[in-house]
Amino acid sequence: MSPSQALKLASSLEIDGNLLKAQAHLPAAPHPSRELLATSFAALGAEHLAGALRGFAASAAANSTDLRPVWSGPSFPGDGDHTTAALAHLIDEATEDVFASTYSASPTSAYLKSLWRSVARGVKTTLLIDPKLNGGKTAAWMQAHLVGARFLGFKPGPDGGIQHSKVVIVDSRVAFITSANLSEAAHERNLETGVIIRDPAFASGLRQRFGALYAEGHLYPLDPLKGADG
Repeated sequence: MSPSQALKLASSLEIDGNLLKAQAHLPAAPHPSRELLATSFAALGAEHLAGALRGFAASAAANSTDLRPVWSGPSFPGDGDHTTAALAHLIDEATEDVFASTYSASPTSAYLKSLWRSVARGVKTTLLIDPKLNGGKTAAWMQAHLVGARFLGFKPGPDGGIQHSKVVIVDSRVAFITSANLSEAAHERNLETGVIIRDPAFASGLRQRFGALYAEGHLYPLDPLKGADG
């Protein structure tokens, strides 16, 4: 069982104490943890089992790296989370800071909705986007939809270039690197792949890299409700 699965199980048990509902967070295929969870539930009860699961998750997260592939497109038995669900769950975990980068986006994307929830919770939310896409219209409506978020643009070198990275970093402890944009097509129709990396050292290093790009002038803040500077 991964630390993220343990946390989901613990949260579910803390809500209503129902083991069957909690086990819905495990893969649909037979899972070796199911029998052990049932035995532990009978011996400990919901509250103490949830505490044990949280302790396991904290210990595992501190001592190992959890890598999980995430897909959009055709699915197979045993697949991990779909991109839409994985991103929503990941951003909903944030308590301090969310950094997200994308090339394109769409207003109906569940990704955008989860980012809005992070803004509404008071989580510091930063988006790195391409300010000139569609003549700046995409950046403008994103800023209008996510009032309170900070927006950055990429300053290309003399040979040109665009902001094409697709990354989500949560609380400098979890990173999601994917081919998928913040668009409905990328999450629901395209074939996309990515990986969630639960490793504070990796996530923090990646966040620091974007910070260094900003400090060196390669990234710059966008004016409110403007896609490009000026």
